[in-house]
Amino acid sequence: MTVIEQILEGINKGRAMYGSVHGSLAPADEIRGSETCELCLGDNLEYMRQLIGRGYTGAFSLIYIDPPFFTRSSFNASVNVKDAGGASHKVHHLAYDDKFDRSLEYYIENMTVRILMMKELLANDGLMWIHLDWHSSHYVKLVLDELMGEKNFVNEIIWQYKSGGSGKRHFARKHDTILVYSKTPKYRINVPKEKSYNRDRKPYRFRGVAEYKDEGGWYTLVNMKDVWSIDMVGRTSAERTGYATQKPLELMKRIIEASTSEGDLVGDFFCGSGSLPEAAHMLRRRWIACDSEELAAAMSRRRMKKAGADFIFTRLEESRRCSGRADIEVLSKDVLEDGRSLYKCRLRDFVPDIDTGSIQMKDRGHVEEALKADRLQFADHVMIDPDYDGSFESRYIFDAGADSISFISGGNFAAVVVDSFGREYPAEIIG
Repeated sequence: MTVIEQILEGINKGRAMYGSVHGSLAPADEIRGSETCELCLGDNLEYMRQLIGRGYTGAFSLIYIDPPFFTRSSFNASVNVKDAGGASHKVHHLAYDDKFDRSLEYYIENMTVRILMMKELLANDGLMWIHLDWHSSHYVKLVLDELMGEKNFVNEIIWQYKSGGSGKRHFARKHDTILVYSKTPKYRINVPKEKSYNRDRKPYRFRGVAEYKDEGGWYTLVNMKDVWSIDMVGRTSAERTGYATQKPLELMKRIIEASTSEGDLVGDFFCGSGSLPEAAHMLRRRWIACDSEELAAAMSRRRMKKAGADFIFTRLEESRRCSGRADIEVLSKDVLEDGRSLYKCRLRDFVPDIDTGSIQMKDRGHVEEALKADRLQFADHVMIDPDYDGSFESRYIFDAGADSISFISGGNFAAVVVDSFGREYPAEIIG
């Protein structure tokens, strides 16, 4: 099939899938439920279906996604481990695959059904931001024109950066493309101002035109252009998580501030290491985020805990069973006036089940040495569900190395230990 035929077939199949999924939905609850921010591990299509069933139709003022780019490549993340001598080594391992070996048609089908679900979740005055690059932006724009409507195309934002690919047979590729669409003509947008320096950096002195001066010369303030020069997250940046495709907070903040007000709900259904949720938290927006990769969910949890965010973590399916072991020891239990108890616990033992196949060959020796030196260092954080009812939902997240893990529970609680690579281990409670 030609490229156009593959795109058309992908759109048709995606529409059919959406009709099947949407047709199975029960009537939405009258009340959306908790206004608490939410992070989910699981397939975003199923998660969005559940959100619609929970009454979130038209609830999102902003939906941003940074989906696979159809690069046919794999992307890594990195963690640090220490050997017996205390020396630190950076270990690179698989974060996610973007291979889509099946076809362009399959990629378009997957994007189509998800865009249709996001369109339903988007508010009538909301904006959808789709972050892509040269591999797929031209394909997906055709899909968006068809599904969202050509007249609802708002902007093509060019995010320009310094790092990135280069070669002798093409100009250096130093930008991504962000396509912005509305659901209706009555969308909200707040275009910020930026400096526009006068010719020769000298004052114009036009009547009624405000002019300003800084170390660069004289300038006026104009509406921001559609080319944004924002640095990528550098290797020494404080916000760096080690996730290969991490997006900078400055970029996320600009998108959020342009589309929403304090208290609005924003969504990211390919959230990666959690850049958009963190920016939303910093700007006092409510957020809902999802990713299908354990590593991405683990990084986002850790990041949001560090930011001091109040959120619930849930998963759509039980965690994958592994041969490792995690033991949580109860140090003390103090009964409170309301009948619940204050528990103090600690991670007593941890035997991780490391998937060496996802680790680069040159780094596997470092992992083996680190396991011999101290296997507890591979425990990243501990999640606690204080009211466990058979379906794990974490409201407490602690550093695995903490001397004391404290929480309040009615007695039926569960713990999950997460290793440095994002794998989860249901813990045995001792004592």
